[in-house]
Amino acid sequence: MSRPALVLFDIAGTLVADTGLTLKAYRSVLADADLPCDPDWLRSRYGCRKVEVFAELLEQSGRSEPGSEELAARYASTLEACMLESPPVIFPGVDAVFAILRSAGCDLGLVTGFDASTARLFNQIGDWSMEFVVGSDEVLRGRPSPDLVIEALERAGYSDPAHVACVGDTPRDLEMGFNAGCGWNIGVATGSYSMEELRRCPCTHVLESLEELPAVLLGS
Repeated sequence: MSRPALVLFDIAGTLVADTGLTLKAYRSVLADADLPCDPDWLRSRYGCRKVEVFAELLEQSGRSEPGSEELAARYASTLEACMLESPPVIFPGVDAVFAILRSAGCDLGLVTGFDASTARLFNQIGDWSMEFVVGSDEVLRGRPSPDLVIEALERAGYSDPAHVACVGDTPRDLEMGFNAGCGWNIGVATGSYSMEELRRCPCTHVLESLEELPAVLLGS
């Protein structure tokens, strides 16, 4: 197949800049719960299913209350409030990339470590009109498992991941795409990882900017 039928995007670091909103929400929730906040450790968990992040933090602190699901829900509501107060900064060229891919017949979707409600808010603020939005609270396992991709495939009505392109900015994104068997598994060095770091991961391409994506996927 010369081009993908479905292109799945991560959000933070891939479509929008990390302006500190994610860490701000973590700080607020952890302070309220009297849990430690290590920014470097949290950044290393970017892209993970939030309930898993909070479960790790609770285990490290020898606590079971409040539960990880409650903390993840608090995080989602806090982040969404931050987004409405200070809208996320969308990378240049994102809308043009979406338009080019759609004109070529590609379906587009979001697969993310954020909860579905947060992902839908990103979709609304960006005015992206994504065909499919899958949040980490809608699957059993987060990255690097392939569950997000599998769920998106099912919603799109496709059965073969070889027809899917997965695009993200972290090693976990690339490991997820690899584990799902995506035909295109593409890293973009617009987040917390360099091109060199992403090239060490299982991938088909590493891009400096998302604006390079149409040429890779469509050959133009």
